[in-house]
Amino acid sequence: MAEQMEGGRGRSGCRRTLIWALGVSFLVTLVVMWIYRPAPSEPVNPSNSAGGSEQFTAWSDSTVFPTSLDEGPTAQAAYATARDTALAWQPDAQPAIVSAHWRPRADGHWPTMVVWSFQFYSPGTQRVAVIAVDGGQAQLLQDTLSPYVLSTFDETMWQVDSLMALEVWWEEGGAFFAASHPSVDLTAQLRISQESGRLVWTVIGVSGGQMRRVMVDGVTGEQL
Repeated sequence: MAEQMEGGRGRSGCRRTLIWALGVSFLVTLVVMWIYRPAPSEPVNPSNSAGGSEQFTAWSDSTVFPTSLDEGPTAQAAYATARDTALAWQPDAQPAIVSAHWRPRADGHWPTMVVWSFQFYSPGTQRVAVIAVDGGQAQLLQDTLSPYVLSTFDETMWQVDSLMALEVWWEEGGAFFAASHPSVDLTAQLRISQESGRLVWTVIGVSGGQMRRVMVDGVTGEQL
């Protein structure tokens, strides 16, 4: 009986940890999106698009990987800047979550520049720092005490950059999804999977209540 109670408490603790981590990640994404929200622009009227087609398609050639994603800053490039700020914050800071959000412009395409958000965890102080990197500049957005130990990863095991993860998403249904919708909100997040314990990229495109998600191993590049 005692073993069953201990097992129940253990599973409950794991669920609380997962819920808290997901909640923090969601709130951080909202903070970054609000701070770095784009200026308002005129919406595109599908009926006024080129050729007068009733179905507006932002990506005329869905076989070509978007230049905006190819030329934008990658997660690993931004991480080098974030790491310096994190180590200045706490010398034992370790990366826990890496994420970015591409909000479509009025023409349906994604912007070239993107803000990368990094969550670092300090085991010694049990604190979490949220650092945003925009245009090569790092900014500490949040410093809070964590009620739970966060899963972190060694930066040396991080072999797959964001560009490769985005390319896999594009090739594995993302291109068709983007061509089928007038605008797509795109997010990419790297973290330790609570289910498998692997370092995983999750790339999600969302539009009109529909979603296309692809998961990529952050060490091997394997699609999961």
